[in-house]
Amino acid sequence: MAETSPDVCYRHPKRESWVLCQRCGRTICPECQILAPGGVHCPECVQELGGSVTWRGAGEARRPAAKARPARTARSRPERSSSPVSGALGQMLRPGGEAPVVTWGIVATTVVLWLGGLFTGGLPYLFLAAAPPVSLQVWRYVTAAVVYPPEISYVISILLSGFFLLLIAPSVEKNLGRRRFLVLALAATGVGSAAMVLAGSAAFGLSGVLFGMFGAYLIFVWSYPPARMQALIIIGINLLISIAFGGFTLPQIVGGLIAGAGATYLFQRYDDRPGAKTRTPYLIIGAVVGGLILLAILRTAL
Repeated sequence: MAETSPDVCYRHPKRESWVLCQRCGRTICPECQILAPGGVHCPECVQELGGSVTWRGAGEARRPAAKARPARTARSRPERSSSPVSGALGQMLRPGGEAPVVTWGIVATTVVLWLGGLFTGGLPYLFLAAAPPVSLQVWRYVTAAVVYPPEISYVISILLSGFFLLLIAPSVEKNLGRRRFLVLALAATGVGSAAMVLAGSAAFGLSGVLFGMFGAYLIFVWSYPPARMQALIIIGINLLISIAFGGFTLPQIVGGLIAGAGATYLFQRYDDRPGAKTRTPYLIIGAVVGGLILLAILRTAL
């Protein structure tokens, strides 16, 4: 059996990926990734460890794990990880891997603008946050994600949102690619901000982007019940945390979650359709986000 390229999924050779199974070291695409206590695993490793996951590839029969595992070179094998957090960090810093620069840029920009707001009387928040009185300033629906009010009380919110974003977003960025990941982040921000303005409140902070990543990951693992349940539990925990902090960002959270899941579903759907135009999902996403922003503007104008 020929060795599978280290840059593509071992089950789907036409799908490029940079995520490796933390147990066997094989490359796995989003459809084959299963979140386990020791990091992301492939379906066969989950089965060997006693998991209940079942999988069937298109047109292929079920194969024993020992026969299906191709040899891997030492260079492409990841370091062992004892926890999901250290596994994620190991993948981010893995030599030869693509660094999740968009994720890092979002978090870094948020921190810098918040610190700058402390010394400028909140100028970043005043010019970049979305709110009903300034609903006509369309750029705010996108920039709202990286600003917070210049108050010390938001430190915990920034730290928690930044932590979970750095935990889950790098995997989403590597699987979608930087361009699609950026589109997903913008869609989650735009939909979440528009939802807040429609609800008559100001939109700011990482909540929309964060739950957009949760929505994307949920689509990745939807075919695997154990991983799907883990993703739903993580989303539920973050919802409870948000409610504990007042729950005023609930429209932004729900909007970001739906946008992230919807955008990822569109990307996967059009990838699997022969002859589909690559720009079609971008046009659909842009139309939906633009339509919601227009609704928010009309609501405040009436």
